[in-house]
Amino acid sequence: MTRGRVCALVGAGIWAVSMAVFAQTGGGSNLTKVVIQNYPGPINLLTQVAVEKGFCRDHGIECDLKLIPAAPLGIQTLLSKGIDIALPPPEVAIQGALKGADIRVIGTAFRSSVFFLAVGNHIELPAGGDYKAVLNALKGKKIGVTSRGAGPEFQYKTMLKAVGLGDSDVTFVAVGSPNTAYPALANKQVDAVMGFIPLDGFCDVLKTCRIAVAPFNGEGPAEITRLNGAGGIYVVRRDYDPRLVEAFQGAVRDSTRFIQDPANFEQVYEIARKNFRIEHPQGDAILRSTVKRFLTSWQSELNPQAVQAVQAAADYLHSTGQVPETFNTARFR
Repeated sequence: MTRGRVCALVGAGIWAVSMAVFAQTGGGSNLTKVVIQNYPGPINLLTQVAVEKGFCRDHGIECDLKLIPAAPLGIQTLLSKGIDIALPPPEVAIQGALKGADIRVIGTAFRSSVFFLAVGNHIELPAGGDYKAVLNALKGKKIGVTSRGAGPEFQYKTMLKAVGLGDSDVTFVAVGSPNTAYPALANKQVDAVMGFIPLDGFCDVLKTCRIAVAPFNGEGPAEITRLNGAGGIYVVRRDYDPRLVEAFQGAVRDSTRFIQDPANFEQVYEIARKNFRIEHPQGDAILRSTVKRFLTSWQSELNPQAVQAVQAAADYLHSTGQVPETFNTARFR
C-alpha cells in the first residue's frame, strides 16, 4: 500500500470519528430541531435552562428559541408551522381553540398566575385599599397591556366586571413586553400596566411603580386567583410528532429539577441574565429580584392543579362574556 493511500485512509478515519462526535454533541442531523416561542425576560426560563444545561440535547432534540413577545401571535405562528411549541396563557389558547385551532397542552411553563397590575407612582391609590379600591381608583385611566386581545386584557376586563365597571371605563393601550411597558409607565404614557415578569423587578428596585394587585399572592377576584397553577402553558398542534413532544417534556422536567434545587440558584440566575440583559445601571438587581420572587413557579408537570387552573380560565372567560360558549379543556388532551 502506498504512503498516499495510507494517509488517505487515516484522514478518512479521522473525518468519520470527528463527524460522529459532532453529531453526538449537537451538530449532526440526528438532533431534530424543535422551535419554541420565547419572550423577553425569564418567563420561559424552563426552556432557557434546558438549552444552556444541555437537557434538550440529552433527550435527542435541539431546542431553538424564537422571540415572539405576544401570545396571540405565538398561536398564529404555531398554526402556520413557524414554530413547534407556543407558550400562551390559558386564555389565549382557549380563544384559539374556540376559533378552530386544533391544539393540545403538553405542560406548564410557569405555575403562578403570570399577570399582575403595576401602577405608576403618579397615581394616588387609597391607603391599604384592596383590589376593588385600586380598580375604582383607575377608572378613566390608561391601562397598558402587552397587545390588544392578549391575556392581560382578558384578566383586567374580568377584574373590572368584579367591581361593577366595564371595558369603556378605562382605555387599553398596547405597550408590549416589560422592557417597553416599563418606560411607558415611568414616563406616564400609561397609568398602570397589566404586565408580567420582570416588570415586578423594575418596580421593586427602582421604586417608580408598585405592584397594586398580585393574583400570584391571592389578590383579586376568585375568577383570577383560581388561575394559579397554570400561568403559562406549552401547546402544540395536535398532529405534532408525539416523540418530539415526549423529548421536550423530558428536557423541561430536567430543567424543573435543576431550577428547584436551591444549590443551583446562582447558575439559574446567570442563565436568566444571559438570555435577558436589562440595559439599566441596576439591571442585574432588577432581574435578580424577579428570579427570586418567582423561582418556585418554574415547574413543567401538568398536574391536577394545573388542569383545574386551565378549566378555571375557560369558565371565567365564559361567565364574563369574553367568549360565546363554554369550553371543556379536556379538548386540550
